[in-house]
Amino acid sequence: MKKSTLKFGFLLAFLFSATVSMAQTITTLGIIGSATANGWTASTSMTHLTTSNGHDWSITLPLTGSGAVKFRTNDDWAVNWGGTGLSGTGTQGGADIVITNSGNYTARINDATGVYSIVLATATATQSASAAILKMAVSPNPASGTASVSYELPATATAAITVQNLMGQSVRQFSAVRQNAGLQSQSLPLQNLASGIYLVKLETGTLTQTTRLVVE
Repeated sequence: MKKSTLKFGFLLAFLFSATVSMAQTITTLGIIGSATANGWTASTSMTHLTTSNGHDWSITLPLTGSGAVKFRTNDDWAVNWGGTGLSGTGTQGGADIVITNSGNYTARINDATGVYSIVLATATATQSASAAILKMAVSPNPASGTASVSYELPATATAAITVQNLMGQSVRQFSAVRQNAGLQSQSLPLQNLASGIYLVKLETGTLTQTTRLVVE
């Protein structure tokens, strides 16, 4: 009986220690690894997106192929996230995230859920101009069940929406609709989509805009 009580006490102490570690105040959050310029020596600080839900962090940086990265807080290993693949839900002390190809990547992570993505940054001047014209937005985001895509059309046009995974593969495609100039929207059913990060792509005439959507 005493041995069982002792083991239970050790278990409680371990769980309490882990909880305190994970609940520490996050001053900075960064990305670290052999794929970064700093290697495993120091974290490269990410930007805290305070205009979002208060838990999102982002950075665009060059990463070297055949290297690996992880996310961690306060330039320390007490709280760190790893995972398999360039998107998913990171786990405490998880595996190194392998970077296959060199290039500029946009990395994002939510410090409350551990959901992360590392995507090749392909934005061009043309895409930026399209974004400024279309002003596309998805809400709510994160979403489950159904979301709404809103945008502005500069002229009457056909608008087509596609949902893609982070590999650029279409997982849901909706019929194109003819709409008038001005503020427009379309419903975006998300049923049967696995939880994760997706790209919502809007194509209308010569304009294209893509935005990120988290499905819960």
